[in-house]
Amino acid sequence: MTGLLGAGIRSQASLLDPPTTRKTSVDRLCYVLLSTLMLLPAFGCRTWSKEGAELLSHQNDQVTGTTTPRSLHRKRVILDIEFVNSLADDTPESEDSAIAPSLWQWVDETRVDPSVRQNMLQNGIRVGLVNNEEEFRNQLDEHAEERDLVETFLAEASIASDLAHGSQSMPMRLGRRYELPLRQPFEGSHVAMIRKGDELIGKTMQNAQYVLALTSSRGNTPEQIELRLYPEIQHGDTVRKWVSSDTALRIDSRREAWQLECLNLHLDVQEGDLIVLAPTQPLRGLAKHMLAGTGQDNEQQNLILLIRVTQIPTLIEEIQ
Repeated sequence: MTGLLGAGIRSQASLLDPPTTRKTSVDRLCYVLLSTLMLLPAFGCRTWSKEGAELLSHQNDQVTGTTTPRSLHRKRVILDIEFVNSLADDTPESEDSAIAPSLWQWVDETRVDPSVRQNMLQNGIRVGLVNNEEEFRNQLDEHAEERDLVETFLAEASIASDLAHGSQSMPMRLGRRYELPLRQPFEGSHVAMIRKGDELIGKTMQNAQYVLALTSSRGNTPEQIELRLYPEIQHGDTVRKWVSSDTALRIDSRREAWQLECLNLHLDVQEGDLIVLAPTQPLRGLAKHMLAGTGQDNEQQNLILLIRVTQIPTLIEEIQ
């Protein structure tokens, strides 16, 4: 009996104490597994963190409107948008006046197609590229309305003004459409009239809102893009539609739009270019509703839109 018990104890001891070769192979396997786990953060986690930071940065752009570093949006065109509000001036513009020089002395309007420029002028709108920004800014500061802190807050919150205010940074993917509301919607019925050559076309719409749509594509040289601006009037109720994309179906919610095709702009621009779009003086035509409105204290204001091309991705950055 004692012999059997001793043999059983020795058998259990041999199971608990495996041969040296087995222990060595297990140790090597554990070492390999631990080494592999230690190397994973160096590869996988770094890629996830970069993508997560880019996504959060894009969300912050939409909320704060601040400019992001080039490394975070290197595949995108970046436009810096400024909405400048000025008090309405009914005096005619004069580019040669020594007493009150015009903003347009420092703007090249010949960069716009002549036929489009003529259509713009017929509807009370001027557009061009700034060729002397220092002088242009000095003159713009004299036109811009001065506000205290409370007035600025109310205006940017769209409480005290009809027109868009402030500034924002807009990262854009090449070929995609983006929208800039220029003012608050008109409540109820609104009649808009546009002049196209010798024709005067009018339309009655409900809850109309003037919007500037933008798209971009590669230009004639790697340093350029073709920036397209489409003025339109959105109106009516929101309509939901199923839209197919490269990956899945999505619901697109938007209102009907009257596209003002005769005012479509196509501009070849490069980094640093500054585009200005503003109403003529005195106000006339479509610009009376599109680029003018009532501010605080019921004062009549004009809207001057500035669009700076801050970044254009290189061909290498675009395909990375």
